[in-house]
Amino acid sequence: MEDGTGLEALYPPLQGADYLQSLGFSLACVIRNGIQNPIQVNGVIYEQAMPANEQLSEVEITNICNYVLSEWTDNKSYVSLEQVKDVLKTCVNEK
Repeated sequence: MEDGTGLEALYPPLQGADYLQSLGFSLACVIRNGIQNPIQVNGVIYEQAMPANEQLSEVEITNICNYVLSEWTDNKSYVSLEQVKDVLKTCVNEK
């Protein structure tokens, strides 16, 4: 999993993931609120829930977004703290 390839049918990959590419800045919402519903990544359905991380600060979420997006996508631009704050205000919590 350190290489971003996920874990078989349990955890989706980050490396080359169409789902991650499509999230963009809204990755911050996924980090904060988790995912409860099945998702499709590169044509494969994943049903394992991702827990919420409500205890993380906006700065920590910004750092995680920047790491994930720069490491596992073609997006080499950085997300600012202000962008994350704005996105987090619009998140829909699916709990």
